[in-house]
Amino acid sequence: MAWLDFLKNGNELSELLIEGNNPYGARQLAASDVDLIKPHLQPNEHVIAYVLGRVALAGRGLWVLTDQHLLVSNHDNDPQVQRITLRELSNLACVKGKYGYTLRATVAQQQLSVYGTSAHMAAMFYREIGLKLPCAPMVKPPVLDDDDVSQATHNFKDAAMRLQPSTHAARQEEPSAIG
Repeated sequence: MAWLDFLKNGNELSELLIEGNNPYGARQLAASDVDLIKPHLQPNEHVIAYVLGRVALAGRGLWVLTDQHLLVSNHDNDPQVQRITLRELSNLACVKGKYGYTLRATVAQQQLSVYGTSAHMAAMFYREIGLKLPCAPMVKPPVLDDDDVSQATHNFKDAAMRLQPSTHAARQEEPSAIG
């Protein structure tokens, strides 16, 4: 099975191992990601950010941050999604390593991590989760330019709209108060 996994993900793994860059880390969510995460969102929950990367011994990983939860998927091997309330998370960290940026968190004495994430997506995700929870300072933070911030913001808004189209439409229809 490892051989089939290499054939399926060979280009991604080669680029990750040789260049330390995950070519899929900065992409918008795939339709399969949306289908996987959507049933785990409550109607009053708002998607804030996400990161795509790899999970050791599991394959492709996805973390979706909402205003109430962290949704974690080890997409390749497990169609299950862990739904973790933010108050359950501790020891949050974001570290630059050999294979891109690694995000870590502890929940119920279990360590979660996703590595090989895009530098600008990880930095923006970590900033957003840092607004909600105490986080360790980011180790070797990337220097983000306007294009990096713009792309991450666009991807996050796209994910929110695709994961919660009715909530997103309702917010746009609300009349604005003009003083």
